Amino acid sequence: MSMDTGSSEMARSFAIGGLLLAMIFFASRYNRILQFIVRGCIYLTSILVFSAYGTIIAILFTILRRREEINWATARAYVSAAPLVGISLKVENDEYMQTRPAIFVCNHQAGIDTFVMGKIFPKNCVVVGKSSLRMVPLLGMFMTLGGAIFLDRSNHENAMKKFADAVRTIKEQKVSVFIFPEGTRGHLQEADLLPFKKGAFHLAVQAEIPIVPVVVSNYSHVYDSRRQIFAGGEITIKILPPISTEGIDQNNREQIDELTTRTREVMLTALREISA
Repeated sequence: MSMDTGSSEMARSFAIGGLLLAMIFFASRYNRILQFIVRGCIYLTSILVFSAYGTIIAILFTILRRREEINWATARAYVSAAPLVGISLKVENDEYMQTRPAIFVCNHQAGIDTFVMGKIFPKNCVVVGKSSLRMVPLLGMFMTLGGAIFLDRSNHENAMKKFADAVRTIKEQKVSVFIFPEGTRGHLQEADLLPFKKGAFHLAVQAEIPIVPVVVSNYSHVYDSRRQIFAGGEITIKILPPISTEGIDQNNREQIDELTTRTREVMLTALREISA
């Protein structure tokens, strides 16, 4: 086979492959399951690509002594994939994201919360995640270099040590922390919240910094893996005014409970307003 013939065959294969992909992409606009599969593949590919990008950024920024920008720079890359799956994000009151340092608490719905974080994640801020995430290829390395706080819920002693280290880091480096207080993805079809765990509130009180509630509209009509929906659409993110922790005794369980309840109530009210 001549070189010209081989090149022609390759070009023909690429053309056929491209045509098939275009047909599948077009058909996915009219078939819910196919749409879910196509957009799901695009989303997962973007996660892989930007995790690799985040790892490179983390290494580079560590060398340049700009570690406080690692998570921010990577987050902005993640959100660039949102339009590829038909998602747009609207932010209200983004000036409250300038509160520094702070504990940002956000409702957790599904995997595409990565787009939410990508849209609003501030500089000099770290995330709290399960210890198992450290072992995920690329993502684990990026999160480690970005200063993520990994908690092993099965090891109370280790979790308490990590907690104490986090308080010290916040005070010394003026670092903010982004936490999902529900502790897991809600996957709720209505505008509601799971019960809040108190770790974020203990952290804010001990570090003597405010809590900034971040509320994301219910988007089960936009994306719902359990019902195989990936329709796309607009998601609203509303940042609420900071809640002071001044004067709260870290050893007073009732005061911590009241802070937790008050924060959840204002978030639930806002959630129902922006999801209506």
